[in-house]
Amino acid sequence: MERFNEWWFTRKVRRELAPAFKRHGLAKVMGSLNERQILIITGLRRVGKTTLFYQTIERLLESVEPERVLYFPFDESLADPKEVLEVYEREVLSKPFEEAGGVFVFLDEIQYAKNWPSVIKRFYDLYPNVKFFISGSSSLLLSREALEKLSGRFFFFELKPLTFFEFLEMKGEKFEEGRISSRRFEILFSDYLKRAGFPEIVDLREDRIGEYVRGSIIDRVIFRDLPALFRTREAILVEKLIRYILSNPGSIINTNSLAGDLGTNRITLSNYLKMLETSLILRALSNFRPSFLSSSRKLRRYYPATTSLIYSISKETFERNFGKVLETYVVNALNAELYFRDKGKEVDAILQKDETIVPIEVKEAISEGDVKRFLRIAQSLNSKKAILLGVAEGVRRGIVSIYPVYMAEKLLGEI
Repeated sequence: MERFNEWWFTRKVRRELAPAFKRHGLAKVMGSLNERQILIITGLRRVGKTTLFYQTIERLLESVEPERVLYFPFDESLADPKEVLEVYEREVLSKPFEEAGGVFVFLDEIQYAKNWPSVIKRFYDLYPNVKFFISGSSSLLLSREALEKLSGRFFFFELKPLTFFEFLEMKGEKFEEGRISSRRFEILFSDYLKRAGFPEIVDLREDRIGEYVRGSIIDRVIFRDLPALFRTREAILVEKLIRYILSNPGSIINTNSLAGDLGTNRITLSNYLKMLETSLILRALSNFRPSFLSSSRKLRRYYPATTSLIYSISKETFERNFGKVLETYVVNALNAELYFRDKGKEVDAILQKDETIVPIEVKEAISEGDVKRFLRIAQSLNSKKAILLGVAEGVRRGIVSIYPVYMAEKLLGEI
């Protein structure tokens, strides 16, 4: 505990742990400091959850005694969270929690700890002066058990992979509305797609990106996260499955066919796909059914959580299937959950709010024929607004708005 909480002695957080660049998610964490509820943060490995904790602690130390701030990572230790909290209370605070004033507890990668929802519930209910921040690289943090035990006691925040506009900030570039299609931004965006998602590789040599992503993210999911969380034993099969999806982003997976190709059965393959979604390394889109305003779980389409995962597996695949790389970026930037495919008509993503349907299509290069075809599909879906993304100036053609693909993040708030 002393090793993880050096500010108890130094009164500060080292710059290496709390770098100067602040992800946009820091405002969300800081805004929750005075809220009673637990803040639960999820996100893919290496997107910056731990850094976010350290930067929050750095701010806290401006006004809070260092001993009243605890950080503990459960991926570094098999400790029991109950024991961690009791030792902290006894050995560091040297007084009962209820007499210690405001206490701030940061528990990192807590999905590795056994029975953590029950422990946190107990301490939360007993000590209103203790503010909990919890993080994990798995959507299991919101499992049925956690939801039931912590009902009404938490707020949720997903820290997404590093966005293009955060990348620009790290590069010292300023986005200006009048320059959205400048050659400079296109070059930066192309570089971003190779490094997307992970702050640590923004300035890494290009020939080291693949090694970093494979070792720090892909291999950790295969050989650490899945075995620890699900007791999986077929690492080679999981690796083949991940490589297949990263080499074929946007694939519609027929589980019967792919199971045969990988030498397994449909049920096992389906289970592993769900596990990989849980680990947040993959995003799955369901096929939208307009007649019922619903979706089908059959023929799901799978994408990596960020484009650098594709680059890390194969530079050749990344360059050859660049249209699919752009598609991967867009579906993640827009948090898409649906696509549309029916009778020869196909749309990359569907955003749906109440009964409003906004089709999204991504093209490496946009022709007049592309615009006309997309407009017909959008009209057949009774859409009042449709968005076509590619390398183009922002223009409108009827209900179709055309934007540069790297504007996808900015469009999310307008849809």
